[in-house]
Amino acid sequence: MSSRHLLLSAILALAGLLPACTTTRQADFYMLDAGNRVSPGTPSQLVVAIGPVDLPQYLDRPHIVSRTGGNRLRVDEFNRWAGSLEEDITRVLTRRVGDRLGTLRVYGYPSRVVADTDYRVAIDVRVFDGVLGGEVVLETSWAVIDDRAGRVVQTRQVAYRGVAQGSDYDAYAAALGALLGQLADELAAVIGDLPRPSG
Repeated sequence: MSSRHLLLSAILALAGLLPACTTTRQADFYMLDAGNRVSPGTPSQLVVAIGPVDLPQYLDRPHIVSRTGGNRLRVDEFNRWAGSLEEDITRVLTRRVGDRLGTLRVYGYPSRVVADTDYRVAIDVRVFDGVLGGEVVLETSWAVIDDRAGRVVQTRQVAYRGVAQGSDYDAYAAALGALLGQLADELAAVIGDLPRPSG
């Protein structure tokens, strides 16, 4: 066999080994959670819908977004939300508001389960991010709507701040989830003080 053939064979053999030697980094996936389940409030007969939840375009993506300072954002290729961030926020709020109101009849909007609701909460998220290992922020405005009368009965603009208890994405997701817990607690307190709509 000529030296040229030997060289070509060696190159092909090395090329065959390359895929086995290289590894592709796998992405990590996260879900939001408001933290520990809370003790139920006074049982309520209200039927509540949470949604729609509107997100700014910079958050409407599978990648987790954080800040690196000032106006600079980091969109991480290997740390992602397990599903739709909008649906995850709705799920967390629905569960926590239901816990606070002492009812299982809190649904995401629109719901395939129930058509008639007493109150619906429309939420506009302005900011939902922060610094890894630092401050996290949730800025939002929301409206409680009497679905039976078709009128807005309460509106607020609120901002919640917290600090991630660690510099990794686990701590970051947990800190963001805790902010949602604060929002849910406020929503439940407002809704719980409203009368049940007639009609």
